[in-house]
Amino acid sequence: MRRAAHQPRRTIADVARAARVHPSTVSRALNDGAVLRDETRKRVVRAARRLDYRPSAVARSLRLQRTLTLGMLVPDIANPFFPPIIRGAEDVALSCGYALVLCNTEDVPEREATYLRVLRQRQVDGLLIASSRMSDAVITRLRRERFPFVLVNRSARGAELTVTVDNRRSAAEAVGHLAALGHRRVGHIAGPQSTTTGLERAEGARLAIGRHGLAADAALWIEATAFSEEEGYRCARVLLALGRRPTAIFGANDLIAVGALRAIRDARLRVPEDVSVVGFNDIRQAELLEPPLTTVHVPQYEMGAAAARLLIARLGGDPIPESHLVLPATLAVRASTARASSAAGVA
Repeated sequence: MRRAAHQPRRTIADVARAARVHPSTVSRALNDGAVLRDETRKRVVRAARRLDYRPSAVARSLRLQRTLTLGMLVPDIANPFFPPIIRGAEDVALSCGYALVLCNTEDVPEREATYLRVLRQRQVDGLLIASSRMSDAVITRLRRERFPFVLVNRSARGAELTVTVDNRRSAAEAVGHLAALGHRRVGHIAGPQSTTTGLERAEGARLAIGRHGLAADAALWIEATAFSEEEGYRCARVLLALGRRPTAIFGANDLIAVGALRAIRDARLRVPEDVSVVGFNDIRQAELLEPPLTTVHVPQYEMGAAAARLLIARLGGDPIPESHLVLPATLAVRASTARASSAAGVA
């Protein structure tokens, strides 16, 4: 039966009296998971439910000397790559008794600094950082101050805990796929080289171009200023305007690839008959595009979940078998890539 609105909040002492145990036994049965007789634990749980007892979050925080909150910084909440990561982190956090506070930085240093200050003033227990442009100096300072954090989808000097994929190997696999289809002129729209993901994927693409003997034309490589559809469109238009345009384009993420698809259509060319396109991340919308996008699948939900588990283990002083997790990424081949046409690449 629901407690009347005017009835005072039940306390741990009320539950102890109803279950005929000491208040410390109630705390152990409901919170600490200590070894108790099964019959005693069941009696306490039944009494707590009957009285509609809810443990005090404040009391638990005081006992653990934590606020039981985690902060999470993401660069762009509108980017469909991040919601599954956030969901994974949130699900793990909630299952472990933590709340997640989300901050959207827009990759602006001033916003990052503001959110870092606010989160620390509110005494969050630790941070999940997916903000791609946060400087190594800021990350080193957090480590020097011994503030717990995990980097998500990026790495940096001074970071003790990271969750990533092998960007170099995966980018090389994407370009290798295009080489196997007979493409010799592969354009790469690289992500911002100020970010570890952009830098590593560009390195992987270059390695594959050399390994497979593809055209090493500097004009086929162009750096986007952001991981965005607009930048993908702008850069693809530059590539398509070359005297000998590429027969395939590898975008550093799916939004860049989507922009390239739009630029190719606007140039009255066809995908994949005239130009093949590959992305990176495998956002949910990738397989719904026309044509469905060939892309590197990144396990986004698992990335967020793994990062939260690492951070909570760090906070609890639990052993961490592997501090730099590299999750598997695989190429998802769909209809946006095909064998190079003999007429392709001619302006």
